[in-house]
Amino acid sequence: MFNGIQYNVAGNTLLQIFINRPASPQFINGRYIHYNQQYVFNQLKQINDLRNRIAHHEPICFAVNNNISTKSTHNARDQYAIVMTLFNWLDINAADLLFGLDHVLKVCDKIDRL
Repeated sequence: MFNGIQYNVAGNTLLQIFINRPASPQFINGRYIHYNQQYVFNQLKQINDLRNRIAHHEPICFAVNNNISTKSTHNARDQYAIVMTLFNWLDINAADLLFGLDHVLKVCDKIDRL
């Protein structure tokens, strides 16, 4: 629903569900960030891409540098942070919602120790 066409058809109002979304623009790390439809779409796309990798049983804890794969949980941790940020923007208490289910960082830590 945050793709350009669907977003426009829905009346450009979907961003209102993110009641805790930061004001735009913000100057961060030497550049302005606009927390607009495109920004939210890109965040959701990253999460969906990870979901697709998981659904297709593709590896998610590797980084490829110069055609050499190395163990890395960096991407999984980044995507987890995006999900937690969006939960916050939606005013969802992630601790309550994921109680007993949220083991992502523990598993990443375990993989990093291997």
